Amino acid sequence: MDRSEKPGAGQGRGRADRFIKVLASFTAVVALAVMIFLRPTLEESFTLHMIYHMILLGVLAPSLLAAEFFLWWIPPEERERWSLYRALRRGFSEISQPVVAFTLSTAVLWFWHIPIPYDITLVDVPVHTLEHISILIAFLAYWAPLMPGSRLGLPTIRTNEGKALYLLAGAMQGMILGVIITFQSQIIYLYPSTAHLPGITLLEDQQMGGAVMWLFGAAIYTVAAILSFRSSDPGTQRDASPARAATSGGEE
Repeated sequence: MDRSEKPGAGQGRGRADRFIKVLASFTAVVALAVMIFLRPTLEESFTLHMIYHMILLGVLAPSLLAAEFFLWWIPPEERERWSLYRALRRGFSEISQPVVAFTLSTAVLWFWHIPIPYDITLVDVPVHTLEHISILIAFLAYWAPLMPGSRLGLPTIRTNEGKALYLLAGAMQGMILGVIITFQSQIIYLYPSTAHLPGITLLEDQQMGGAVMWLFGAAIYTVAAILSFRSSDPGTQRDASPARAATSGGEE
């Protein structure tokens, strides 16, 4: 224990940490519930589809990470005894390196919003499922480096300058894509003529969906910046080391 710490400071941090993980678990469950509710409407409106995507990549993915995939109540050393957990964490650690994570999330985001692959998802359920799984995995990897203090032992960005650059680069992808879609003067996705929100045209529904990506995405990255800049780097180093030590011990 650090001698400079006041008595009870560690317990206070522990309670705050548990509260955050419970809150993140609750947020993830709510996000899943909303996504399940929206799922039948995804072929009926581009706007609703983009709301679904924003919840998937900007709410569910970081909440799952903050909640340690609902495993926060199990000590890291206990998890490290599970061979499947070790294998998954090692693989996820590789794609969570900041450069890899940014490249992967950018490629996945842009690919699935190219008209041809996007149109395929509207008529092919397995491809549509693959789209959402790949978006979730890519953005789990993207948000991981911004999770200092996590006991998952994943790579993290330790400086505020690095976090700012990383977040700005990520935010620009969704904003640019959203602006391109918003200001299209013609239909670019092959929705049926009736697949739009009441009171607006199919083109307006497409433009509104682009605006959702642009504005909702900006809000998500703004909140992420506020939360990540408040995090302390020393805690990251301290919290991640037990998991790394346990991993190295299990691999020998």
